[in-house]
Amino acid sequence: MLVFMRFAAWMTSTGETNAAFGKRAGWSGETVRRYRAGEREPDARAMAAIFELTAGAVTPNDWVGVGPRTENAEQLNT
Repeated sequence: MLVFMRFAAWMTSTGETNAAFGKRAGWSGETVRRYRAGEREPDARAMAAIFELTAGAVTPNDWVGVGPRTENAEQLNT
């Protein structure tokens, strides 16, 4: 079962650090922190990278407000 979540929740639940995720994505830890805190919205390329690096748990919909959001994920997964 795939569980959808927001980026900050995914980071917390997996224990991933900003620096470690940034290294995997090719970004600085500060960039990840800004995405995680909602201070900066990732562009389409970054959204795709986050989707891939989170194995689909964080979708572009969570950033742009299109389609089901994280808070509706449980309904989707039943």
